[in-house]
Amino acid sequence: MSQHDMDIANQAGAGFRADVNLALQALVGNSSGSSEPAVAFPYQFWADTNAGVLKMRNAANNAWIKIGLLGVANFGLILPGTIVFHAKNTAPAGFLKMNAGAVSRATYADLFAEIGTTFGSGDGSTTFNLPEGRAEFFRGWDDGRGVDSGRVFGSAQAFAMQDHAHLLQKAFGSGALGGVLYSENAGTVVNNSTFNGNMANGAIATETRPRNIALLACIKY
Repeated sequence: MSQHDMDIANQAGAGFRADVNLALQALVGNSSGSSEPAVAFPYQFWADTNAGVLKMRNAANNAWIKIGLLGVANFGLILPGTIVFHAKNTAPAGFLKMNAGAVSRATYADLFAEIGTTFGSGDGSTTFNLPEGRAEFFRGWDDGRGVDSGRVFGSAQAFAMQDHAHLLQKAFGSGALGGVLYSENAGTVVNNSTFNGNMANGAIATETRPRNIALLACIKY
């Protein structure tokens, strides 16, 4: 770790060489350190080892801009609030599991700035809730299209099956259908009774679902 003011003073040979070497170390090490360089320049890089973030000085030379995470592939360059599915049961660096948990507004300030209390206000002052992604399918927000009308952004939706009817063209006596008689008009019951749709060889479950694979839903902070 090395930082330098990039001002090489007039001095004797050995001192001059040492000063130049320190300046070069600061350059190749991106001015790494736990605190910002005492002297900064526009577009200068600073590897903030305290926060674990690579930063760059802005053009006005009055603030640092976050570039990405140190020690993380691609600097973790994904915007806060971005959702990804991870092929591992633990969240990668820079991400949190989407488990509806309450997390710190200060620690995860960038994420809080993006999603706020959309998915829950936590304790109402110091925490906020993450979205719930466990065992859920995701659906694009309707946003005025009219397919999923009236849907609030970020809201959960219970399972449902669209209203429909089936056509049975035979009359059955007593037996498997319990004496149910149907007309040829779909959904018209002549003799009120109960029809059990279970099939011995069918894919029966407690929910209606498509084929799927279980992955870990994560959100960038």
